[in-house]
Amino acid sequence: MRDLKTRQFAKAEPIYFAGDTGVRLMKVVSGAVMVFQIFEDGRRQITDFVTPGELLHFDFDGAVDHYAEALTEVELIQIEASAALTDPDWADYIFKQMRERLGRERKHVALLGCKSAAERLAEFLIIVSERLTSPVGDLELPMTRQQIADYTGLTIETVSRLFSRWTRERRLIPTGRRTYRIEGALAA
Repeated sequence: MRDLKTRQFAKAEPIYFAGDTGVRLMKVVSGAVMVFQIFEDGRRQITDFVTPGELLHFDFDGAVDHYAEALTEVELIQIEASAALTDPDWADYIFKQMRERLGRERKHVALLGCKSAAERLAEFLIIVSERLTSPVGDLELPMTRQQIADYTGLTIETVSRLFSRWTRERRLIPTGRRTYRIEGALAA
């Protein structure tokens, strides 16, 4: 499809803001993007991390209702939504992406609503291990503890306390500045 445009973003660079027009679909080629809401009182809720091969949003016309920021250096492919919707391969891809995102969002709602602080953070670390790093069990955390708190619905103090406890107990082994290895059951 010839309507593809490539864009690069530096770490922490905004990709779009709530209220921006969503006429272009954006697919992550490399890097990771965090998608989030900002509440009237200034609090932020990170709702998802978008990784290579995934679309940032599904707003084909009108305004997007959330923010997107590069979590790492990011390369995106952009395509006009109208062109994507008329291409059968892109339409199938968009539908598949919607199903996958809906599944992740259901899991995130369950994480926020039904789990203890330790269970939330443990599940978050497993999600990061599966989606942002490899092999599973090794973690490279490109986000800050505040960003982790904003995803898990915890305070930064709770996140820091759990990291410290799990490190002391050797369940989470630091292997670098922002890298860890999971050595045992975290939420126990």
